[in-house]
Amino acid sequence: MKSNKYLRVNILGIICLGFFTINAQNSWVFFNNKCSKTKDYFKANVCENYINKLKNDGIIIIGKSKWLNAVCVSKTYSEQVKLYPFVSHVSSMNKYTYQNYSIDEDYSYGYSDWQLNMINLDKYHELGNTGKNVNLALFDGGFWKVDSLPIFDSLWSNNQIIATRDFVNDSDMNFNQSTHGMQVLALAGINYPDSMMGAAPKANFVLARTENTASETHLEELNWVNALEWADSIGVDIIHSSLGYSLFDTLQGDYSYEDMDGKSTIITIAAQLAAERGIFITNSAGNSGNMPWYHITAPCDAKDVLCVGAVDSFRQITSFSSRGPSSDGRVKPELCAMGRNNTIPNAKGILRTGSGTSFSGPIIAGMVACLMSKHTDKSNQQIFDAILKSCHKYNNPDFEYGYGIPDVLKADSILNNIPSVGISKINFLRLSVSPNPVNDILKIQSEPESKYYLTNHLGMVVKSGTIHNWINFIDITEFSKGLYTLKVINGKRHSSKKIILK
Repeated sequence: MKSNKYLRVNILGIICLGFFTINAQNSWVFFNNKCSKTKDYFKANVCENYINKLKNDGIIIIGKSKWLNAVCVSKTYSEQVKLYPFVSHVSSMNKYTYQNYSIDEDYSYGYSDWQLNMINLDKYHELGNTGKNVNLALFDGGFWKVDSLPIFDSLWSNNQIIATRDFVNDSDMNFNQSTHGMQVLALAGINYPDSMMGAAPKANFVLARTENTASETHLEELNWVNALEWADSIGVDIIHSSLGYSLFDTLQGDYSYEDMDGKSTIITIAAQLAAERGIFITNSAGNSGNMPWYHITAPCDAKDVLCVGAVDSFRQITSFSSRGPSSDGRVKPELCAMGRNNTIPNAKGILRTGSGTSFSGPIIAGMVACLMSKHTDKSNQQIFDAILKSCHKYNNPDFEYGYGIPDVLKADSILNNIPSVGISKINFLRLSVSPNPVNDILKIQSEPESKYYLTNHLGMVVKSGTIHNWINFIDITEFSKGLYTLKVINGKRHSSKKIILK
């Protein structure tokens, strides 16, 4: 909705990318099982008996994750914890770079119309599709004055902000942190009459602070996973995140472009699992397109994470939008939306413009919410596929635009013409192994309490057992080099992978 009531603020030459260096001073300690009778592995807590044994021996627990079945400790304890019989594996929490994905440019009059018009969301809103009854979570570095700025009054008065949590401080949310999450929330769902409209103005919002933008910390990845577990437990439908993890200092074992393969980093593994558990994940591609890193970052490399790049108002790719592909050659980012000179509020709630893929990302997340609110009988995968098929470059994708700029009206039409999800779904057994080739420890991701069988090239079973966790580690150094097959069975479902031992 257009208005002439905007205040113009001219600030020239301001560019803020917000990079924070994070050192690898902590380690993940994975346990070999859970001492819980809860049937749902992902709801069962990390075994308190194991944690207490570590604490009693003077080992300080920094954090824990029930999905990973792991705790985080200082790397000074790394060798000590390996001696416990209930510890299956210890790995360094890699050093990584957090990117705020925000570029502040010339401030000027701004309208939210075009950033929605580009994908026909304004017309979709007119048809009554505004994200109602969909729960959309935002993971960010803070939500400055969302509790007091008048531009967010409608969200509070309509009870659309349904949960908040600060995972940095492990506390209730204090709305005195970064403005970035506040701006992302505005793009996703604000309803500020005659001034700015968000992409899903009737959706419900869950706000999670996972990043400490004021200090150097090693726990953002753990915070993100904890927020993911929390979001899953309270029934979130969509998660949008504008965080990226990538290379910083190779001497510290950082993520590299080769790690952007959809299965190597903890945050990517967690995001993929969340997608498989029914949460739709969108993630900003990053602002490294004109920087040495250049590529997308984790968790955008996950197979079922919708990775969002940025175009300008002329539908041209921006120079800063991070490029694909994933390191294993998949199309990434999948699509783009407007991410240059978007209308956003400043710290005082005054509208201005800003740029970055974190400003194109929430527009796509809101579009997903609008489609999801109408097509309640469609699966996340059907919605994902329909969005891609609506993109303007669907038949000729590349590694800049991906499949291109989506059209929500086309996506809606596609969804109207495909069958609803039936009661019986294809129930496959997920199996991922890495590294492959391998020379020592094989990491297996599959359903807990599955049986595994490792056979050599002659078909002889050389190792077998039960995997009790979602992430498992098996030592295969005792075997000769060559080709092996790993088969995993759970009930009537099974899956297998060829393994090269080098």
